[in-house]
Amino acid sequence: MNQTATNEELLRDSFLLPHALTKIEEEARTLSDSKDPIRRLYIAAAKVIHGRLANELSGVRKEMRQRGIRTEKIDINREEAKAVIAEKLARHIRDITEKLKQNTTDKWRKSPAIY
Repeated sequence: MNQTATNEELLRDSFLLPHALTKIEEEARTLSDSKDPIRRLYIAAAKVIHGRLANELSGVRKEMRQRGIRTEKIDINREEAKAVIAEKLARHIRDITEKLKQNTTDKWRKSPAIY
């Protein structure tokens, strides 16, 4: 977890990350019956994002334990919660996309042109 994270950010993340994980699980479940290759790609990406969010949540909980922070009640409105979850998902999607582009670019340089 980021060393500069405030206690409020840790509390917020400890509350919202499980909701983000559930959202990813539900989306993957709705796509799981499909044999469409593109949907299979979405499911694979969802699994990667799920793993990243789970690791992030683990880090948040560890940091909270180290700081002695306990959650009793958090006051966050629905719109703020949606925005934070969307931002976290977008950050992971951007990172995965960049890594795919970088990996693809590296491989394209090494192989003959197909197009």
